[in-house]
Amino acid sequence: MRHSTPLIVVLSLAFLAWGCGGSSKGNPDGSPLQDSGSGDAAADTDADGDGDTDSDTDTDTDADGDSNWVLIEVSPSTTFNMGSPTWELGRGTDETQHSVTLTIDFEIMTHEVTQAEFQALMTYNPSYYDTECGADCPVEQVSWHEALEYANRLSTQKGLARCFDCTGTQPDFTCALKAEYAKPQDCPGYRLPTEAEWEYAARAKNSTAFYPSPGNDGNITNVDSDPNLDQIGWYVFNSSGRTHPKMRKEANAWGLYDMSGNVWEWVWDWYRDYPGSVTDPAGAGADTIQVIRGGSWYSDAVDCRSAERSFVDPTSRGDVYGFRLVRSN
Repeated sequence: MRHSTPLIVVLSLAFLAWGCGGSSKGNPDGSPLQDSGSGDAAADTDADGDGDTDSDTDTDTDADGDSNWVLIEVSPSTTFNMGSPTWELGRGTDETQHSVTLTIDFEIMTHEVTQAEFQALMTYNPSYYDTECGADCPVEQVSWHEALEYANRLSTQKGLARCFDCTGTQPDFTCALKAEYAKPQDCPGYRLPTEAEWEYAARAKNSTAFYPSPGNDGNITNVDSDPNLDQIGWYVFNSSGRTHPKMRKEANAWGLYDMSGNVWEWVWDWYRDYPGSVTDPAGAGADTIQVIRGGSWYSDAVDCRSAERSFVDPTSRGDVYGFRLVRSN
């Protein structure tokens, strides 16, 4: 990573927001199968009708001017609707809309981990598009376990506790949450986002299929090629068959890039059906398949929606799999 103490852009959750379906899941080789804010909780209201209960926060930066991170303030509690409404074009049967409450503030990377960032900590670059795309492109061909080992090394570099016990030699790590933490949000070091944290950050207080941006209302009108997605993400109809450098498309209202398309992003959760209303969910206990989110350069528009869930084996290393990190704050 290229930061010491991250720049903290504290989000105004009452900010006027500008606003990757179906159940097409990924094969291990990277191809798809066919098939509310901070403040007094008593004052929180769903004033903007987006399903969130939220209140105001402020904007700030830190001394070293690193803008790779955004702080999302949700404490003491923020509630949002996770999943997709029944009428959303291309929705999957595993996207049941349900109420999720988050209580732990978290920092999230503005972009997917790049090849340069991964190389700097891990001393190798597994990416298929290392030459064709390059250092500022998302690292890919990384497993879920490699992402956790990268998070550990970043934590060590920044003087923070490691969140995971990892064994093996690179690139064949096997990682699990350290026993002292009941859930990953309890760890002060770097980690993958939970599925709920990822979707909350991607939506940036919006309930549309994609996150809105100037000239893009966030709605999906075509499951294959969609003009709204063209503005915010690299997918099969505009990617020319490869990844692209970070931050070249429009960001969401909170300054996060490529939450739709470019590479699928590993999240912490093992894949299961959603439960009912939950608080600070971290997914099921260890299982066999891991959730990935956001779609990729190889995906149709339907698979780049904010509610889309796909899953693969955690040891998979397709050229469509990457990640970004978070840290509890």
